[in-house]
Amino acid sequence: MIMGPYWQGFKRSLVTYTRIPLKVDWSDDIKHVPAVCFLPWIGVVVGLLSAWPLWFDWPTPLQALFMLLTAVLITGGFHEDGLMDSCDGLVGGWDKEQRLEIMKDSRIGSYAALSIWFSLSLKWALLSELLTVIPDSFLGFIYTLSGWCLVHVIARFIPIVLMNTLDYVTMGQSKASSMIAKLDPSQWLLAVLPCLLIGVLAFNLFDLLVTFVLVAVLLFLMRLYLNKKIAGFNGDTLGASEQVGEIFVILCLLVSYS
Repeated sequence: MIMGPYWQGFKRSLVTYTRIPLKVDWSDDIKHVPAVCFLPWIGVVVGLLSAWPLWFDWPTPLQALFMLLTAVLITGGFHEDGLMDSCDGLVGGWDKEQRLEIMKDSRIGSYAALSIWFSLSLKWALLSELLTVIPDSFLGFIYTLSGWCLVHVIARFIPIVLMNTLDYVTMGQSKASSMIAKLDPSQWLLAVLPCLLIGVLAFNLFDLLVTFVLVAVLLFLMRLYLNKKIAGFNGDTLGASEQVGEIFVILCLLVSYS
C-alpha cells in the first residue's frame, strides 16, 4: 500500500510530539517515512484542536489564553521544556561542555524561569491583539483559524531545517537522537506542503513571501548562535527554536493584519 509508510510516519510523529493516545507499532521492519517529516502536519493538528475558543463569543484575551493552554496540554509542554533547558544552558554555561551538561539537568534555573514567562506572555499579548484586529466575520474566522494553524506549522518547520543543516551534539544518551533524520527531496516537499497550503489562506501573497524571507533570516541567525554556543544542535534547542518560531509568526501575522 503506497500510503502505508506515510501513515506509519504520521502516527509515530503524532505519538512522539503530542499527548494524543494512539497505538503505534515501533518495529524497525515496518516501512515508514521519517516522523520528523510530519512535524508541520502535527502543527496543523495542534492548531485545529486548540482553536476551539474561537467558536465562543468571549473576550479576546480569554480566547487567547485558552488557545495557548490547550496547545500546551496537547503537546505536554514538549517544546516549552526545550526552551527552558536551552536558556539555562546556552546563557548560563561558560563553554560547550558545560552548556550541554546544564541542559541535561532537570532543575529549573533563573534563565529558564525568565524565558518561559516572557515567551508565554509575549504569545498571549500578541495573540490577544491579533484576535482583536481581525474582523469579526466568517471570513475573519477563516483568517484567524488558518493563521493560528500556520503559527504551529512554520514553527515546527524551523527545527527540521536546523537538524538538516547543523551537527547533532549531546552528552550521554538522548531521546531526541532516534527521531533525527536527514530528509530527501520528496520528504522536504512533504514538510513544506502545509506551510504553502495554509500560508495562502492566512496571508496575501506578498506578505507570505515577506514572512518566508524573514523566517529564513531568523533561521540564519539561529544557526549562527547555536554554532557559536554548542557547535550544533540538540533536542532542547530544537524545542526552543519552535517556541521562538511561534512568537515570530504571530508577530508577522499581527503586522500583516494591522
